[in-house]
Amino acid sequence: MNKMTKGALAAAAAAAILAGGAGTMAAWNSQSSLGSGSVTAGTLNIEQVGTAGTWHWNTADGAAFDPATDRLVPGDTVVYVGEYKITAVGTHLTATLKPSVAGISGDLASLLDVTPVGGEETITPNGTVQTKTIGTAITFKGDTTGSAGQGEDASLAGITVTLQQAV
Repeated sequence: MNKMTKGALAAAAAAAILAGGAGTMAAWNSQSSLGSGSVTAGTLNIEQVGTAGTWHWNTADGAAFDPATDRLVPGDTVVYVGEYKITAVGTHLTATLKPSVAGISGDLASLLDVTPVGGEETITPNGTVQTKTIGTAITFKGDTTGSAGQGEDASLAGITVTLQQAV
């Protein structure tokens, strides 16, 4: 065999050896488990206590408001007050209570504003169930003009009090 053939065979053998070992690493390694621990998620929940809260006019005397018989005019504000059971458990949990009008329906709905009485409230966990009195104010927009809203109604059944985690 001539030198050239021997050199070509040697180069081919070297390439095969190198290609066969590509991607392997001769390094030691070992592993161990984290132990027998586990993690548990916290909870965030709100539900109204009882079947219904109370309604009153947002006036100095706070007279009772009856949604079935009393009628609003622009600028009027009525307040719904309910008791809510709040469960907030979590080491770094913070949440905000606020009403939402997304579910109000009816022709008068667009002329109403809903706000929390006393502003949005921040809830921090104490690991137990808390009971809070929450007021929700419904205002017939004072800048309503002409005959807008006259004789119309809105179902407030869709108003919700939301407990939203602050991230």
